[in-house]
Amino acid sequence: MAGTGIEEIVIQPGGSKTIKLKGLASAGYEWNYTIEGNNDLVTISKEFVLTEELTQKNMGASADEVFTIKANKKGSVVIYFFQKRGWEKDIAPVHEKTIRVIIE
Repeated sequence: MAGTGIEEIVIQPGGSKTIKLKGLASAGYEWNYTIEGNNDLVTISKEFVLTEELTQKNMGASADEVFTIKANKKGSVVIYFFQKRGWEKDIAPVHEKTIRVIIE
């Protein structure tokens, strides 16, 4: 969807897609998400992945956060990813990403 800022991905039921988001955990920021639509259509898991081998030079670098979106059944949802510090309740996220997932 050009111009809307929403990325669109299509997944078959039973399939999955990974989304890699730049980490800032060393500064206290973490990616989280909310789902708009039927939560039962997708299952989302998260892991942290270092972009390079940890050395003395890059010690303390933040790992990227990788979300795996598994399609459970046909339909569509919008996933809103946001990066913020958990203890900052009334502060806007520093980064956001919106993805429409179409399962067909």
